[in-house]
Amino acid sequence: MTHGFVLEFESQDELDYYLTSEPVHLEFSRNAAHLIEDSLVVDIKDGVLFGPTAKRPLGENEYLGSCHCNSVTWAVKLDVSEHVLCHCRTCQQLGGGPYSCNQIVPKEALKIFTGSPKVYTYTGASGKSVDCFYCGNCTSHIYHHQAVMPDKIIVRTLLLNGGPEMPATAEIFGEGRLNWVKELQENLTNGTKKHP
Repeated sequence: MTHGFVLEFESQDELDYYLTSEPVHLEFSRNAAHLIEDSLVVDIKDGVLFGPTAKRPLGENEYLGSCHCNSVTWAVKLDVSEHVLCHCRTCQQLGGGPYSCNQIVPKEALKIFTGSPKVYTYTGASGKSVDCFYCGNCTSHIYHHQAVMPDKIIVRTLLLNGGPEMPATAEIFGEGRLNWVKELQENLTNGTKKHP
């Protein structure tokens, strides 16, 4: 008797996870081993067969992230769920706001699930290059890699699920902080003060 299963994976990492770690598949394989004489895996590239992709369970301290248009999705492992605010002029220009919300993590802590970020390279305050990875469609900035820190990346923590609830616990480039940022909470009464 012959049976076939059709499964779709978004990446080689997802296929590897399914074959080596996914609990339901491993249990099925153990229980059905005595019934299986042979198996064959056919790899279909760029084919959408049916249905949405399976959700990968997150590990401890892992957070899902996505750009504004959801073309790029990822997960990142954070030791502590918090924001470090950066007031440098580059972050203000790239993001169009008074600061960016970040965290420095090891490069291997980030896993891109869908999409391929584009790269913009500029010269940082250290005089060395900084690669800025962003969605080519909606331009959300996902992470930066600085040549001065080759084994680390700087992830944008506000793009993570749960990001808006994370506290801001530190800041860098404080000399670039806009004068009104510190006074903002005091000047706006519970966010209800309206512009005339």
